[in-house]
Amino acid sequence: MSNLYRFMVLSLALLLITACAVNYPTPLASLKINTMVTLPDELAETSGLFCEEEGMVSLNDSGNAPLIYHVNYQGEVTKRTRLALTNKDWEAITADPDFYYIADVGNNKGKREQVEIHKVNRRNVNDIKTITLKYAGNNADNNIPYAHDFDSEAMVKLDNKLLLFSKSWRTGITHIYDVNEAEPLQTLRPFASIEGLPGVVTGVDFDELQQRFVITGYKSDPFGNFATFLAQVSKAFLLLDIWPLDEYKQVEGVCVDGQGLYWFSEEATEGRRASLSSARVEAN
Repeated sequence: MSNLYRFMVLSLALLLITACAVNYPTPLASLKINTMVTLPDELAETSGLFCEEEGMVSLNDSGNAPLIYHVNYQGEVTKRTRLALTNKDWEAITADPDFYYIADVGNNKGKREQVEIHKVNRRNVNDIKTITLKYAGNNADNNIPYAHDFDSEAMVKLDNKLLLFSKSWRTGITHIYDVNEAEPLQTLRPFASIEGLPGVVTGVDFDELQQRFVITGYKSDPFGNFATFLAQVSKAFLLLDIWPLDEYKQVEGVCVDGQGLYWFSEEATEGRRASLSSARVEAN
């Protein structure tokens, strides 16, 4: 290996590692991790989380079985619900009293011209309506994998609105879309955005007690380094607080339970099993 080539390789490695390092602003409150448990292997690719009264529901991402997993707060699977769907790339789940909403929206490589949200009747899971979505300006032929903004992994139902948050690889600016449940085919244009998050967004929920969004995500590099974070964002989409999740890697889902605890799930990565954790925000 020539000295020039060695220098270029080392410089690139240093650049990538430095790019994954994140300096977080001092938060106004503290985030205390309460519990962390290992999830069973069947949830190794957990990619979405929604809190219910007796536990949570989760799902796995691309290529896995079309199952909704019901999980208790100890991380144990208590029930599996199979749906008459194909899991192209399930990335998020949210719900209201009548329906589950499953976001088949994963598009890391940018090759999907359209994505889907499945609206599943909770009383009859065979009653499913599919909403097909296109992003305004998306051209799959022009997208560079992991370097475009036509991707998403986070969704929440709030105030009768179904909100989709982008996973913006290129700009780092998170775009917010309002999905119209009455339109089976629609083109999405953002109505709001969030600036200042230290990575891509992978999960979102709404904290009813504090009236703010809870967001998780990460910045990563090709060497498997992750700078993972949890953040609070106001209802007007202004960034409020950011906390590093130093012990974690690929955190994919977040939800808030009735007591205001934040739960987040981590997908298995090399050397780490999938996990489920709870945390509480405490005033400094």
